[in-house]
Amino acid sequence: MPELMALLAQVPDPRNPNLIWYLSDLLLTQALMMPLTHAPSRHQFDVVCREERFRENVAAILAREVPELASASAVNYIMERIVPSKLMALLPDLLGRLIRSRALDRFRFDGEFLVALDGTELMRWLNRRHCEACLVAEHKDGRIEYFHQVVDAKLVAASGLSFSFGFEFIQNVAGRYEKQDCETVAGRRLLEWLKKRFPCLSICILGDALYACEGTIDLILSNGWSFFLSFLPGRMPTAYATAEDMLAANPHNQLTEKDKDETRVYRWVTSLACGTHTLHAVFVDITDKKGLTTRMAYLTNHRPDASNVRRLADQGGRQRAKIENAFNTQKNHGYNLDHAYGSRQHALNNYYTTTQIAHMIHQLMSHTDLFGKLAGPETAAAPEEKCARRVFQT
Repeated sequence: MPELMALLAQVPDPRNPNLIWYLSDLLLTQALMMPLTHAPSRHQFDVVCREERFRENVAAILAREVPELASASAVNYIMERIVPSKLMALLPDLLGRLIRSRALDRFRFDGEFLVALDGTELMRWLNRRHCEACLVAEHKDGRIEYFHQVVDAKLVAASGLSFSFGFEFIQNVAGRYEKQDCETVAGRRLLEWLKKRFPCLSICILGDALYACEGTIDLILSNGWSFFLSFLPGRMPTAYATAEDMLAANPHNQLTEKDKDETRVYRWVTSLACGTHTLHAVFVDITDKKGLTTRMAYLTNHRPDASNVRRLADQGGRQRAKIENAFNTQKNHGYNLDHAYGSRQHALNNYYTTTQIAHMIHQLMSHTDLFGKLAGPETAAAPEEKCARRVFQT
């Protein structure tokens, strides 16, 4: 990502130019370093910033002299004020470069990139409103909870890679609403944005049962994309009952795979009426060694048959779990996604962006041979100051 620092420098600076001490690209670089270094808090990041070697590394990244680093409070000041859409624009720019350079082509599914859509909660407050945009949950015992959620669109791959294209916050408008914003509506806004940003990209949308509704399917198909959506009886009861009747009427539409740990039975139906659409469904019943059976079902516009049903289920529909794995990593493995570095004004949105960039960088690093070279015998006798960048370039 050779253009990353230039992109950071181009983010509009909302501060008074007559009162600036630190340039915005330095502050944004430090903001990115918080999740990159897995700093547990702004206070702990201040400790890191006082280390001379860290200052030297930041200067090397910026390719200029940096006499001193800003405090975490100064970093947070600009993160509270940057327009979130301006910083989020870095995500499609960075991911777009990887796509254009064909670095991700081997992760395509039938020529399409798998894009998983899912929401997650970031922060929650009890009996205290954080801001006018908070979602509200009123309980029967009188408790009122205020919270923030986001829906993300991530490019996923069977190897475990999960890169964010962009995201949409689920939020109410200035506290005035007849009906609260929800993941389904925010997801549609995100799909519309994704089509405008990448109008020619071949995409296969992966989503849970929440998105298995006519409005979302209409939008996906009108964008010229394919999809795999979780298929549950509670979400589309009429279509699900029809699919079960069709399974019983076509017992030959079945494929069984066995290994030492489990037995998987793949079944499918074609030309299934779902509202105004004619779609297909794939069912996978997995029985483990203890005899417990789990069913997974997917609604899709990919036509299944005996030659491709296993690939559609395993390499298509089941890959949606990668976005859940990414959220779990960002919440529980050092990125502190649900313990934000700041939550006032625009800080929550902007720190979410820097977390996605940091996770992208870490994934790219782990898929190179950099770590192997650093740990290999060729570096055992190397001087202590031999840096990762020099090792990577060899």
